[in-house]
Formats: sequence, C-alpha cells, structure tokens
Amino acid sequence: MIDVLIITFNESINLPHALRSVMPWARNVFVVDSESTDDTRRIAEEMGAKVYIQPWLGYARQKNWALDNLPFESDWIFILDADESITPELRDELLAIASRPVHQVPEAGFYVNRLTYFMNRPIRHCGFFPAYNLRFFKRGRARYEEREVHEHMIVDGPTARLRNMMIHNDRRGLEHYIAKHNRYSTLEARELFRYQMQRASGQAQKLERGIGFRRWVKHNILPRIPCAWMARFFYMYFLRLGFLDGVAGFRFAVFLTVYDMFITLKLNELKTSAAEGDRPLERPASATPRGLAVPEGEMNSATTTG
Repeated sequence: MIDVLIITFNESINLPHALRSVMPWARNVFVVDSESTDDTRRIAEEMGAKVYIQPWLGYARQKNWALDNLPFESDWIFILDADESITPELRDELLAIASRPVHQVPEAGFYVNRLTYFMNRPIRHCGFFPAYNLRFFKRGRARYEEREVHEHMIVDGPTARLRNMMIHNDRRGLEHYIAKHNRYSTLEARELFRYQMQRASGQAQKLERGIGFRRWVKHNILPRIPCAWMARFFYMYFLRLGFLDGVAGFRFAVFLTVYDMFITLKLNELKTSAAEGDRPLERPASATPRGLAVPEGEMNSATTTG
C-alpha cells in the first residue's frame, strides 16, 4: 500500500484535483496545512484526507517535519504537491511496485516525470520535459536536502525512473504564479550567494543525474555569463525547441527569462550588501521587503486586504 503526503497553503482551487487523483487508491492521504485562510482544510477533510496543521517552516523543513512526525503506515510514500495530480497510468505503475514485498524491490526511491502546464497549455519542450523528481520512496529511506527553494530528495539506496508521469497545473492564475516566482527568485539568489560564500562541494553527485547537472550549471556556469537570462531564453526557445509549444512556449520562455533576471539582480544586491559590511544571510528571508512575494504559509497586508 501507499501513503500520500500533500503540503498546502491556500490551495482550495488546486487541492480537489490532487485529492481526486489519489483518494480512491491510497491507504492514507495526509495534508499538512500551514494555517491556510481559505477553504483548504475543509476541502481536505470533506474529501477524506487526514489534516494536520503545522506553521510554515520552509519548503524542505515542512516536508521533513511531516516525514518525521506523521503516522505513516505504508511501506511506500508518495509526495504530491497540491497543484499536481497523478495520471491513471502512473497510479497503476505505483501500485504494481507497492504490491510486491518491499524487500524484493531493490530501489529505495523512484524519480517521476512531470508535465507542466503554463496558462493551461502543456509545455513539452523548453527543457522542461521530461522533468524528473524523486517523489516515490520507501518509508524512512529519503528526506529533503536543507535548501530554501527547489529542494530535492536525498535517497539512502539505489533509485530508478518510472515510465509514466504526473501533471503539474497551478490553477490559481498568473498573478499568483508571478508572485510565487518573485519569491522563488529571492530564495534562489540567497542559495546561490550562500554557495559562493561557502564554496560547497559534492552536491551534484547526491542528486539524480539530470537534476545534479542543472544544479552544477546554475552554481558554476550561469553566474559567469553576462546577461545569463538571455542565454536562458535562447536555450529554452531555440536549442530545446520551445517554439514547438507555440505561443505557450514563447510565453513560458519569456517568463523564465525574467525569473532568471530577477535572480541575477537579487544576487548582485546580496553581494553589494556583503561588500558594504552587511550580512544578508543572517537576516531571515521573511525580513526582506516582499510586496506580493509572500512565503507559503505567511500572510501580510498585501494579501489580506480586499
């Protein structure tokens, strides 16, 4: 059998789609909510999920808290984002693995391919598909790296890739998507700044080969390229055939080009602050001016006023 974990904050629009894709077959579905102010918890309870409330700790820490504290019963755990859903083909593949005695499955975890939708259109190129993330693993054999954003799982044991995929489609609208990536760019800039200050090593070898290579490029190549965001657009739209995704591919490439530009600008701001004697990494990320870039699980006047 399989237990499913979903982390939520104000996901009343997305959550029903995620739950409908897992409730009929999962042994337990746990929803860990970081104090939502919408109908997220009510929806989860009415659809049969087991709801726990945990104030927001950060992307990796929130999930690791759940892995450490929830009463999982199954030998296998699947971590699903609230804006994702599992296809019937992936469901059948997961259940086939879980039906075998756990000691007869040599892999400790499996990477799952994900098809992203942007403005309700699938992105099958742009370097975003295939896109593998480790989501399915033996209980107690994996946990998230300590990273502020775009965290990945570190697995104790061999891994493999599954054949079938899940769907990623955030239905909360473009304004939310922009605000979320504004926040992500802040956290990503902090991670890059921390890496450059500490000169961490060996990180890529711990991750799936594609993820590890992208992380290495992000840390070691892109910071040295002038106007790296323009290189991102050329790579996505031309080299990775984003033009085959039509208008959606062009818009998606432009969006992520702007996202990379934000990361570069914020990284330069951190370096300037450090050169002036400030210690930006000692300030919590939530202390920076945010506007709409509110962390998951936090609210401010920009989001609570009507």
